[in-house]
Amino acid sequence: MMRSSTFVSLGKSVRKRSGTLLVAAALAMLPALPATAAKPRAPAAPSPTPTPEVVSQPVPTPRPAHRPLRQNIPDAGLAEPTDPETFSGYAEAVPFSVVPQKGGLTVFPCSQCHGPLPPNPEPRKLNAPHNSALSHGRGRMWCLSCHDTDDRDHLHTIRGAKVDFDDAYLICGQCHFNRQKDWYLGGHGKRSMNWRGDRVIYNCTHCHDPHDPTIKPRKPSPPPPVRAGLQRMPVFDEHDKKVWERYATRQSEVKP
Repeated sequence: MMRSSTFVSLGKSVRKRSGTLLVAAALAMLPALPATAAKPRAPAAPSPTPTPEVVSQPVPTPRPAHRPLRQNIPDAGLAEPTDPETFSGYAEAVPFSVVPQKGGLTVFPCSQCHGPLPPNPEPRKLNAPHNSALSHGRGRMWCLSCHDTDDRDHLHTIRGAKVDFDDAYLICGQCHFNRQKDWYLGGHGKRSMNWRGDRVIYNCTHCHDPHDPTIKPRKPSPPPPVRAGLQRMPVFDEHDKKVWERYATRQSEVKP
């Protein structure tokens, strides 16, 4: 009896001890808690982004928007100085002489009035017989653009060379050079005397008033008279008819 109670007490003590061991094992498996609350950690600084390596390249020279025309010419060194060109006509033109005009001018020489007067190059109103409003060039020129300032009995070129009044075509050709070339070669102007032999032609100012060069409309000359014993031919308006109408008219005139 006594032995059985001893076994019972031993079993209880064994159960208590095993329970204690189980609790200790469970606590050992739990993470250890800090004695004091830990401060929150500061966020880690972001790692610096690696900068890509920049490869330096030569900067192209900017091209100008406009390049002067002279820069297009290849540099061949400094050219030798040349004499200025002087106009001497056209080699293919037939030699000619010009009908003189000074003898037909109503007021010439100009030095009769302008000789004792000091020259005044200022554009201004002029007294008769001169007209200050020229119908030539639309205001681009004035009297002294062609007349010599110091010698009124002569004209002058753009380069200042004196020109006789009978050679006025040299003054006109400075602006109207295309028409002047036609005049030299016979495609413009009028020839005097005859069509054979020496070539004598009229000056530009023979047909064109230099102060108002536009040719004004003119009434046509009357037809030549009919010789005695003849009758004037009737005028037919055949050009107003169609071709077949003119043919029919002629056929009817032919038939008896």
